[in-house]
Amino acid sequence: MAMISKIAARVPNGGLIAFFVVMTLFFCFFARNFATATNVENILVGYSFIAIVALGQMFPIMARGIDLSIGSILALAGMVVFDAILIFELPGWIAIILAIAAATLAGTLNGLFIVILSLQPFVATLATLAGYRGLVYAISGRQLYPELATTPLRDPSLAWFNEYYDVGAWFGLDAFITTPWIPASFLVLLVVMVFLYVLLAKTPYGTALKATGGNKEAARLAGLRVRMIEVSAYAMSGFLAGIAAVLLVARLTTSTEALGIGMELTAIAAAVIGGTRLLGGQGNVLGPVLGAFFLGVVLIGLTLMGISQFVQQMLTGAILLAAVGYDAIRRGAGQ
Repeated sequence: MAMISKIAARVPNGGLIAFFVVMTLFFCFFARNFATATNVENILVGYSFIAIVALGQMFPIMARGIDLSIGSILALAGMVVFDAILIFELPGWIAIILAIAAATLAGTLNGLFIVILSLQPFVATLATLAGYRGLVYAISGRQLYPELATTPLRDPSLAWFNEYYDVGAWFGLDAFITTPWIPASFLVLLVVMVFLYVLLAKTPYGTALKATGGNKEAARLAGLRVRMIEVSAYAMSGFLAGIAAVLLVARLTTSTEALGIGMELTAIAAAVIGGTRLLGGQGNVLGPVLGAFFLGVVLIGLTLMGISQFVQQMLTGAILLAAVGYDAIRRGAGQ
């Protein structure tokens, strides 16, 4: 533990990286079939969209808020894709744009409810969690046209997100070494990470977002448009939930009314484990991604070891409590 604390103090997300490596090595030795190419692919595919949702959750938390509706927004975007392709017979790329736009709008409405009506983020997004989920049922093509319930989504634009690509061949590396094929969903995650890194670390917006979450009144007195920044944080949460929805629907080749249920808790856990402080003002792009894949490694490793799902849920809660407690200890120590 002392070594991990030293790493954490010197390297951003150092403690989480150390825990990630330790847990991965543990399961490589003690979980059958964990250290296989197939399992690595399963982790990359299964948790890339969760990492994107966690990145979205990071924005409201950095602004000293929270988005409990992110799972319902994901379901809304997924149902927009389903309806646009199967009912309105629109091209897949248009359905994708509409889904991401709908999710961004839903996130923006969350922000507007909070800043205009002066609602607590917990209360506002708890209300929209139920409201957006009801909207999903209202527009569900599976409910309106039951015969579509078993019809898969086969659009080429969606199929791209479910493919694997030889990235090494793009850079001419195959002539020297054998490179692994990377799932498209993970490539999308990498693109999202680069975009968000530039946004948060290389533009004034990132500084303004952290300042707003750190001390809203001081940020307002400094001339920052804190209300607009807060709204933008929830809009980003919705936008990234929309992207994650496209990846998930492409993987499942359908969308259901229950899509994304409980995902808000996983996203919060990944973001907090990744170092995003619940008191706002601090966070980085790498943390939530590491947090999401850390949870993936732990849960899949436990499954391969034959540990029951109930125990896995208890351990997930314990990991989240440990992350929050560790953050509180570091704040108390003035780090």
